[in-house]
Amino acid sequence: MTEIFTIEIIVASGLLGVSALVTIASIIMMRPPRNERPKVDLDAYIRDAPYHRLEGTGIKVGDATPIS
Repeated sequence: MTEIFTIEIIVASGLLGVSALVTIASIIMMRPPRNERPKVDLDAYIRDAPYHRLEGTGIKVGDATPIS
């Protein structure tokens, strides 16, 4: 049964396997990127953060609102 695996068959199947892997990888790489933006509003979290709790630990926090 092992006489069917000649050097030509082994090399040809190896080349076909590598070609298939390269084709699959290139198809995966050409897909459009996902939108990986955070689903939470970071600006709202920073704006509404409980800064008054930091004063109890000795950390002084200034006005967090931007100057316009």
